[in-house]
Amino acid sequence: MEDDPMPPDPSTASGARLDPRGAVVVGLDRSDEARRGLLFAADLAVALGVELVVVHAFGLVGTFGDWREGVEERERQVTTALVDDWCAPLAERPDLTWSWRCVQGTPVDGILRAADETGAGLIVVGSHGEGRSSSPVMGSTSHDIVRLSHRPVVVVPPPADHPHRHGEPSGVDATG
Repeated sequence: MEDDPMPPDPSTASGARLDPRGAVVVGLDRSDEARRGLLFAADLAVALGVELVVVHAFGLVGTFGDWREGVEERERQVTTALVDDWCAPLAERPDLTWSWRCVQGTPVDGILRAADETGAGLIVVGSHGEGRSSSPVMGSTSHDIVRLSHRPVVVVPPPADHPHRHGEPSGVDATG
C-alpha cells in the first residue's frame, strides 16, 4: 500500500500528482509586467519556502542582443542582462534561494520546459511581456501558458494606471 492516499491526477500526462512544494518558475523579459511578476514570484517563493527559478527564453527573432557577432555572443549578452540587470533585485534578498535559466526557443516552450525539468509547483508570469498586445487581460505568452500548462499559473496584472488596463496597446518596440 502506498503512503500517498491521494488518487492519480488525471490532468497530468503521467497521472502523477503535482507537488505544491516544488519550485516557483517565473518567466522574465525586459517588460515592466515581467518585473512585477518577478518580484511577486520572489515573495511567493520565500513565503512557500521553495526555490525560485527565473527563465528567459530567446529565439531566432528577438528584441534584445546583437546577432551580428553570432549566436554565442547574443546568448552572452542576454545572459549578462538577465543575471546582472533584470535579476538584480533578487541579489538583495538573503531570504531567497534562486537560480536562472536562459534558454533558446519560444517563451512558452522555455517556461513550460523549465517547469517540467524542475518539478515546479506553479508558474508565475506577468500579464503582458515585450510583445505588442491590445488585450487588457493578457498577452499571447501568458495566455498560452495558462492554456497549455498542467500546473497552476499565477498571472500578475499590470498596475492600475497601465495602458493595458484601458485596452491600449503597449510593449517594447521590436526595433530595440
